[in-house]
Amino acid sequence: MTRADVPRQSENAPPARRRPLLRRLTNRDLEAYLVSGAALVVGALGLFNVTSPEVVAAATLAVLGVITFDLLTGRRHLRRVESTLRSVAGNLRTEGVDSADRLLRPALPGTATGMAGARDVRLVGVTLSRTVRNHLDELRQQLAAGATVRVALIDPDSTAPGEAARRNGLDAAGGGEVFEHRIQPTIDLLDYLAAQTAGSGRLEVRLLDFVPAFGMAMVDPEDPAGRISIDIYSHHPDGREATITLRADREPVWYRHFAREFDRIWASGRVRDDRRAA
Repeated sequence: MTRADVPRQSENAPPARRRPLLRRLTNRDLEAYLVSGAALVVGALGLFNVTSPEVVAAATLAVLGVITFDLLTGRRHLRRVESTLRSVAGNLRTEGVDSADRLLRPALPGTATGMAGARDVRLVGVTLSRTVRNHLDELRQQLAAGATVRVALIDPDSTAPGEAARRNGLDAAGGGEVFEHRIQPTIDLLDYLAAQTAGSGRLEVRLLDFVPAFGMAMVDPEDPAGRISIDIYSHHPDGREATITLRADREPVWYRHFAREFDRIWASGRVRDDRRAA
């Protein structure tokens, strides 16, 4: 290799040893150097009586102003860093494995996710007595506004009431009658709802010959902002049940899973009769 082949350093480029120093001088260190130098100059002028006290006082106030501005700028940068760190920590918590104690909540019987403004409401449960009773006004309002409401509950004329009784620690024969009596008020309320609601909405009811493994309340499940509340039933309830709410935009995989589960449950039900609100 000849000398001509060796890459030449630009004539205007600083030597390699001076580059770190130049980088430091072009960063925020330069501001600190200037403030420190100005403070020393002002102190020297006052010490040796080179200038009047008024000029020294004005220069001192100017230096203090620069220092204050520097502190405010530093705080803004610190807040920006804190915001970035909080965002990163939040993403890590969202993407990581979270505790089931924070994902699951105690179920409140008869309480479904908010139905206000819904165009599509779907309910699945054993008797749904408290759910329909507690949300009767909301369901009537949505039907009047043209919504579709689908309700699936166990068939009182099948073996499902006896199975529900066994799961609750009751005798299948006598306990089955208890559940039959609990189902009938729900059906009566649904008949009342269909008869009293004026509007173009549609109320559909299907009866199941099995006890569903979970309860569901779905609000606009086909919408990107849809929600599904799932009540997880216990084999022998002890007064404490778990519930979890899924969102279409937050848990898309399991949201689609339970949406398909509703379709399968609905297809397995016996059509009682479809009620058009009139």
